[in-house]
Amino acid sequence: MIVCVILPLLGLRAALEKDQNRLLEPIALAPQHDGAQVTGEVSPAAHRLGVRPGMGLGEAVDICPGLSMITPDPARAAGIWEAVIGRLESIGASVESEADGEAFLEAAGIERLHGGLEGVLDAIGRKLGPAFLTAASPTRLAALALAGDQPVGIGGRNEAALHRILPPEELAGFLSTLPVGILLDRLPGSAPEGRRMLEAMRKLGLKTLGDLAALPTDAIADRFGNIGLAARDLATGQEGPLRPRPPYEKVEEWLELPEAATGSHLEGGLTILCDRLAVRLRASGTSVRSLMVEAQLLGGGSWTRQVSPRQPTSSALILRMLLQPALDQLPRPAGKLGLRLLEAGPQTVEQLEVINRPGETRRRRLSEAARQVRATVGESGLMRILETEPESRLPERRMLLTPYSPE
Repeated sequence: MIVCVILPLLGLRAALEKDQNRLLEPIALAPQHDGAQVTGEVSPAAHRLGVRPGMGLGEAVDICPGLSMITPDPARAAGIWEAVIGRLESIGASVESEADGEAFLEAAGIERLHGGLEGVLDAIGRKLGPAFLTAASPTRLAALALAGDQPVGIGGRNEAALHRILPPEELAGFLSTLPVGILLDRLPGSAPEGRRMLEAMRKLGLKTLGDLAALPTDAIADRFGNIGLAARDLATGQEGPLRPRPPYEKVEEWLELPEAATGSHLEGGLTILCDRLAVRLRASGTSVRSLMVEAQLLGGGSWTRQVSPRQPTSSALILRMLLQPALDQLPRPAGKLGLRLLEAGPQTVEQLEVINRPGETRRRRLSEAARQVRATVGESGLMRILETEPESRLPERRMLLTPYSPE
């Protein structure tokens, strides 16, 4: 059995900090400055008035003129959820969590430790408290739906039943009643592709997972391809095993910045943090695979960006070059800057060549540089100047721009 643990409204709770009573008011999480201008999480009061997550700001205010927008604090939300995962791991569980506010764990490995499935749920309840929603089911999707179909406790005891457990024999019937929209964010591929497929399913009259599961596999593959087959597998209760995160040492560095730190102050702070992190990585014999840069913004709220080097590295120079463009997107001055290691790897040394071929090395490096430029700015961002008629008086005839190739 798979246990699902949800902390509803994690983003709003983190942004409100100690002012949790505002969850009783019509409020919504404001969008990030460089993101889509739509509402984030909404409080139950705003939801009752018709405001929904993902709604345009203008539409949300028209529906609810008294709606208050709360500045998001993603760094604090991530820190809260990291602490939650640590508590779950402290009861012996291996936890899979691909999104903040949502975690899954396999109960079979710790049932004997806690006296059965209900004992596992009791242990989770004691560790986390009444604000969390939990449920157990044979699959992730069913456990998520079962946990999410509960009243959200705000500042008080959850009104849901003590334990929600779906027996295996009831799985097919339960999944068949769920709407196809629950598959959003559960499918492989990009999010827009998943939305388009689900919208096409609704137009075809497929309202529930039972409608989807009743279709022949060949028909789904012909109409929707691999993503449609993945959706049908979820609808019939076929899922892969859990992918719990491996144990790792928490590595992070923080630096207090001077007031209204921008420009050179911010660049200097980043240099200090990268140097500190590089020293710790070399001392432990590890390298960076994935890294989070975080900033506590003046006036409230926070900002985060996740970056991944092309190859694992422990070089302070490479980390600084990788992170500097991300800091240019800060919405306003920061009071505190931090780096947090998300995924580490072994410290590797570049393989040396037996035979020195400068031409081949230069061609390979140019090819890799061209690939990275195209990935960043598109195919039109890298062109070659081709001389055609050097004697012509017209500049547009003397040379042409052609797609660049290192060959």
